[in-house]
Amino acid sequence: MNDYLSDVSKLSEIQAPIGYLVYTGETPVFYQSNIPGELTKFEGEREKRSMTIRNARLLPNNFSLDVEGFSFTEHLTEVIDFYDDTELAVVYEPEVELLISQFTGASKVVVFDHTRRSSSQEVREKYNARDPAGAAHTDYTDWSAQQRIKDVLPDEAKDRLSRRFAIVNVWRSMTNTIQEWPLALCDARAIKDDLLHTVERRAYNRVGQTRHASYDSGHLWYYFPNMERTEVVLIKNYDTLIDGTARYSLHTAFEDPTSPVDAIPRESIETRALVFFD
Repeated sequence: MNDYLSDVSKLSEIQAPIGYLVYTGETPVFYQSNIPGELTKFEGEREKRSMTIRNARLLPNNFSLDVEGFSFTEHLTEVIDFYDDTELAVVYEPEVELLISQFTGASKVVVFDHTRRSSSQEVREKYNARDPAGAAHTDYTDWSAQQRIKDVLPDEAKDRLSRRFAIVNVWRSMTNTIQEWPLALCDARAIKDDLLHTVERRAYNRVGQTRHASYDSGHLWYYFPNMERTEVVLIKNYDTLIDGTARYSLHTAFEDPTSPVDAIPRESIETRALVFFD
């Protein structure tokens, strides 16, 4: 397995399938189940396109939330068990809020959601984790981003919505090295708004919206192979600024053709936070 990690780290790029939406003019619907182990359901048409995905580890680590829409850094955590909700609330959320503040200069950061995912059906059933999200998307529309503030901070919403805010995710492995279904990220500067389409997201407790991308040969995809538990990717999912600052980076899990046949199942957590600026 060590030979595999070494070999993959030397590849400057790979060719792999990226899941895209086939836009038909109708609003697709994504269903999020709360039944442990049940796979997500999607009403709509998708296609997979082979894309070049660049090994970002071999490039200067200058990726920025405000330029490419994502950043990568080492991040040590005091969390022992990422499946412990109490530990997430007491230990991890303050860590993430501090990290995002350092990367953005925000005046206030509020973690409001955690999503655990695994490529193992056994793990999904045991912990009510979700399967990897294999579609190029960004998590919010203008409406759903604003609604999130109203849901999370109802008493502050009017004031907060009058000023700049953003939504940033922090993504990491919960356990071992990521050997299968890694995360790909698209440079925000290569994203065309007219190729992003609203998808209704129906969960067991609320209805929201995301945006999925249709195929664009101009997309520039990157990944960080073999991510460790001590590393994180920060992903901008929304920003109210429209001055050329990156508003979002598309992201997706993808089936890595270089994964070993005996790959350790992926176990990851993505933590979402509201990010406010004075």
